[in-house]
Amino acid sequence: MKKKVICLAILIILIPILLPSTVYANSSWHWLTISPRWLLPFAISLTLLIETLAVIKPGKVTKPKKALLIISLANLLSFVAPYLERAYRFIPTSGGFSVFAAFDKGPYYMILFGYLVLTLCVELPVVYLLLRRDTSDQKSLGKAIVLANTATTLLVAVLERLICRGTW
Repeated sequence: MKKKVICLAILIILIPILLPSTVYANSSWHWLTISPRWLLPFAISLTLLIETLAVIKPGKVTKPKKALLIISLANLLSFVAPYLERAYRFIPTSGGFSVFAAFDKGPYYMILFGYLVLTLCVELPVVYLLLRRDTSDQKSLGKAIVLANTATTLLVAVLERLICRGTW
């Protein structure tokens, strides 16, 4: 029994030394540079350009205006969804539903792996189903949508991390 108590005491002493953890008690996050909110118009423009070109050329879509309209609609859905969900999660701490809080409060970059999954879940079915009759190769269209969305999501994530810096 005495041996177990000594082992437990040693373990209690060693855990904080071997597994340190930074704790930010009673502090708040703030952006040192700009909030990701200010990147949104640039990200949307870049994304629309890349995805539309990818769907028209490699995706072999014959109606470019229709492609731009559908891709714009799908991107609107996929850009807005995470911010609305995050604004909903901020209700307990911000006192109400605030989309601005979703951008400005909190230590999180918006573009993470889950955002890529959400983008593909929203945009792939919308764009593919609405443009599949306007392409000569449906398989190429599907590949172009997935590759373009993956590329643009990664590009925006990298830009967000390079431009936006924050601290506790």
